[in-house]
Amino acid sequence: MATFFFKRLARATPIALNNALSFGGINKTKSGFSGFRIPIGAIAAVSGGISYYYCFSSSNLAHLDQINEEAGPKVALNSDKWIEFKLQDTARVSHNTQLFRFSFDPTAKLGLDIASCLLTRAPTGQDAEGKPKYVIRPYTPISDPDAKGYFDLLIKVYPEGKMSQHLASLKPGDVVEVKGPIEKLRYSPNMKKHIGMIAGGTGITPMLQVIEAILKNSDDNTQVSLLYANVSPDDILLKQKLDVLATSHPNLKVFYTVDNPSKSWRGGTGYISKDMAVKGLPGPSDDTLILVCGPPGMMKHISGDKAKDYSQGELTGLLKELGYTEQMVYKF
Repeated sequence: MATFFFKRLARATPIALNNALSFGGINKTKSGFSGFRIPIGAIAAVSGGISYYYCFSSSNLAHLDQINEEAGPKVALNSDKWIEFKLQDTARVSHNTQLFRFSFDPTAKLGLDIASCLLTRAPTGQDAEGKPKYVIRPYTPISDPDAKGYFDLLIKVYPEGKMSQHLASLKPGDVVEVKGPIEKLRYSPNMKKHIGMIAGGTGITPMLQVIEAILKNSDDNTQVSLLYANVSPDDILLKQKLDVLATSHPNLKVFYTVDNPSKSWRGGTGYISKDMAVKGLPGPSDDTLILVCGPPGMMKHISGDKAKDYSQGELTGLLKELGYTEQMVYKF
């Protein structure tokens, strides 16, 4: 029932959700989906019909509607203000990772640029003065930025993670406060001839945002090479989606490596090595950009972490040893 519902729900959504939910290991969602009788599309259609009737029954309202259209679409996000978004549903993607879908006004756009993230916050009690305390964490949506009425977050739930545990405790209908977007890398089509990507775990999320922006634009000729590292084959997030994209787009190449391979594993084994990087990434060049995102240990090994002030910091590690410069590397 759960898979059936999400397939219906995702017909008009980007492939990111469809393939995330077609994982063999997906479990039923917290709500079981049984409470959803009317698809989002039907709700949007009904509300659209009501708006049509109302506007054309009043010339003043019709005039206001025309003004709003000329002013541009509504934007759900606000970079200066915390906005509540309602959790629509969740789905388990792997043993420790969940997909969270949040909804907003279907007549609005999210207002997310490539590549940007969101800030989420949750209350953690009060300070000595009785004022609320919050935990704040950034996440990168994996849904199409142009999608109307929803966005999806792919989040690893850590045993001691305050925000991820809070999100995992939410039930459909609960809300979470969001602010953004927070621009990371300003991507523009054909800004580089070849983009290499090194991702670990949920570090795949900003990479997927850039990959989809490139592949859905027929005028973007950028070549993309992704090295994706995980603990085990079962930990590889969105593998089916990435495989489909790589098969259908010759300008995308994907290589997987895992620390603990299964007997049937046919990809790479171990940490990302110099040999993997040389074979799988574009070489140092002014027309090359290497994007890196992953856990601290991987970042230190590959590129060095960002500075304490969250600037890019010094380039170290494997990429520096291979001759890349700070201008050729971006750390998410």
